[in-house]
Amino acid sequence: MKPEESDIRSNPTPPGDTGDLDKAVELMQEVEYGARDPRAAWQKWLIFLIAVAWSTFQVWATWKGNLDILILGSIHLAFAFALAFLAYPSKNPPRDAAVVVLTAGVVLNILTAGKFFIWIALATLLAGVAIWYATPKRAPRDRVPWIDWAVLAMGLAGALYIVYDFNGIVLERGGVANTTDIIMGTIALAALFLATIRVVGVALLAISGVLILYAVTGPKGLIPYELPDIIYLHSGYPWRRIVEQLYLTTEGIWGTPIQVSARFVFLFVLFGALLDKAGAGKYFVDLAYSGLGTYRGGPAKAAVVGSMLTGIISGSSIANVVTTGTFTIPLMKKVGYPPEKAGATEVGSSTNGQLMPPVMGAAAFIMAEFLDLPYYKLIIYAAVPAVLSYIGLFYVVHLEALKLGLKGLSKSELPAFWPTFFSGAQYLIPVGWLMYELVGLRHTPERSALNAMFMLIGMIVMQRIAIVIRGQKGNFADYVIPMGLMLAFKQYFKMEFEYAVPISLVVFVVQEAILAARARHTAIGGGILRGLWEGVVDIVQGFEAGARNMTSIAIATASAGIIVGIVTMTGLGFGLADIVEAMSGGNIMLVLIISAVASLVLGMGLPTTANYIVMASLIAPVIANLADKAEFAVPIVAVHLFVFYFGILADDTPPVGLAAYAAAAIARSDPIKTGVQGFIYDMRTAILPFIFFFKPALLLIHPEGHWSYIVYVVLTALVAMLLFVAGTQGWWLTRATWPERIGLLLASFLLFTTQRMLHAIGIDTLANLPDFLRNTLGMHVLDANPDLAYAIIAVILIAAVYLSQRARIRREPQPA
Repeated sequence: MKPEESDIRSNPTPPGDTGDLDKAVELMQEVEYGARDPRAAWQKWLIFLIAVAWSTFQVWATWKGNLDILILGSIHLAFAFALAFLAYPSKNPPRDAAVVVLTAGVVLNILTAGKFFIWIALATLLAGVAIWYATPKRAPRDRVPWIDWAVLAMGLAGALYIVYDFNGIVLERGGVANTTDIIMGTIALAALFLATIRVVGVALLAISGVLILYAVTGPKGLIPYELPDIIYLHSGYPWRRIVEQLYLTTEGIWGTPIQVSARFVFLFVLFGALLDKAGAGKYFVDLAYSGLGTYRGGPAKAAVVGSMLTGIISGSSIANVVTTGTFTIPLMKKVGYPPEKAGATEVGSSTNGQLMPPVMGAAAFIMAEFLDLPYYKLIIYAAVPAVLSYIGLFYVVHLEALKLGLKGLSKSELPAFWPTFFSGAQYLIPVGWLMYELVGLRHTPERSALNAMFMLIGMIVMQRIAIVIRGQKGNFADYVIPMGLMLAFKQYFKMEFEYAVPISLVVFVVQEAILAARARHTAIGGGILRGLWEGVVDIVQGFEAGARNMTSIAIATASAGIIVGIVTMTGLGFGLADIVEAMSGGNIMLVLIISAVASLVLGMGLPTTANYIVMASLIAPVIANLADKAEFAVPIVAVHLFVFYFGILADDTPPVGLAAYAAAAIARSDPIKTGVQGFIYDMRTAILPFIFFFKPALLLIHPEGHWSYIVYVVLTALVAMLLFVAGTQGWWLTRATWPERIGLLLASFLLFTTQRMLHAIGIDTLANLPDFLRNTLGMHVLDANPDLAYAIIAVILIAAVYLSQRARIRREPQPA
């Protein structure tokens, strides 16, 4: 069963043409949950039970809190293997069968210590060719074929061997591999490669495979070939050493990426799935429409805000598109937005949802761990750029509405704001508590998410009881007393939520029983029991959804761990630094542009999490190293956020952006045109990483701690973004001429640039302007902040464009 599909289709159909919703839902499910839907009931139930068991295990492991990270990671990956091979059909079954045979040949060669290598290689080749032609070319979607059971057995054996022989691996042998370890590690790596290409795609597998080939190549390696001097950083490693690094230590598969996936990410994804199951996703969209729907281009503005709110609980852009776009895109088309622009607005809104704290996607948790940074600090650093990004997109759709002469919806077509707000304000309580624990109490991310989840589970059951007894879930006032008791028990009586929630649930049941008795309802006891049961069903379905959402993340983080392990093992980062420095001539601006392009290109084939890990392992150290050489005091978090932002932008980059394909299906538009338009809208986000790289105060970081400077940077960044949007859209007060557009873009550049940035670019004449004004005109106000000189010129340019547009407005008739 796929509860997400039923959830989407059970919502009231939005007015207007919903496009090919089935196609969009199918695309989302293929990417997020797997495309297999077995006919056999036992196979359906097996997939369902594995998913629920995975979520239950993760909750238990966090609650228990003392499971070794190797054991936790191996069980985490074993569950991911199970869902990957059962729920995701193979794209090439003959290839999978050939890999199984090849793995068997390698294992046999290890067992015989290479004594019969030629015979084993010949037999493996013949068997591989035979099974290639004997295996059907298309994987069935209505059943699990034999080859998937075979690779599943490989994956489970490779992952769970760590649990089986944990004492021997860690305590007795200390990570030094014996023959059995090498065999099981080889099997695990083969299964991981197959799972990666099946769930994540070929790009991540290609990068991992190339790096392993690089590691085994050298005079002392498995492939005795001498590498070119520029990348000759090691002498090559034998296969045994590769397996030891990647399989038996926490510097490979079980490294930081999968540790973060197992400890933090799963709980936040599960929290988001439960919150969506409770109805929060539709509530956020309804709330945005009720508040903004009547304004010019209101549905598009509501789409931006609704997707931003949904992004708070969802780290997936494609799921965000399908969840919110089902409602937003038809209404945008209804008020006059062209299909491509309606889809692109939703794509831009949903893609940027990954920037929005507190749930910024798996990559953000991995970033915090890479940087040894408390997650609450990362939330604070990321908050201002995320808000600015959405303000910029809000302005984009406002200008589009002006260009198209659009109006909003009438009040009669929209729900009233305050009743809508209070109808679901209870959803804000768990989200608010999560933020309070993370930022206020500074609890660990896993414990904060667990507490918020326990609170949410109690609320889901309460909602179901209310629906059964009253016929509706009630509103915020009905949940004040029980939810308030939960918080009181936790805050003042130091009672854990797992105990406070049942007590509050009893209070809610008593409350509902009293209200039902006053309303003369009958069968109150039966209604309560039915509500409890339906609440449990909702929770179990939420557990299934959370686990299936996690499959691709777990596989991606395990595979990306190979990249991290090989880079650490070979010192490849130092070689890349030399290569990039040679290509850029040491120019930091050129390095940033190369990195941005590389991240966008990688993002066409990699999910955000894997893209970030690759860039953080290979490119971020290079940027940091060259920035130090250029004497730029850039915080390392700004470097990592730089590559993170461009990895997210790749989600709607044509021709591969899946979010654009989902939006295009709903909008009935061309996916390439939708993706291109979405990328144009997202260009305003592309300037943010350059701003906070050269002005870290935008991340609320400033070495001297001058808050006045931080306020100045935030305000100038906001104005720069709005001017950039106006310049690229070709509209400000009215349609802009090309000289006006150039003036707006130049003013935007001057507002976010810095003196050091201009020196880095090579525009020395403009860079020396503050010194000239100080020395010649005596403008000593520039002593504390030389960049004020550029802001002054920007203000002059803005005034000139403003006066030009006002003059044309007076001369020319304007559209209504």
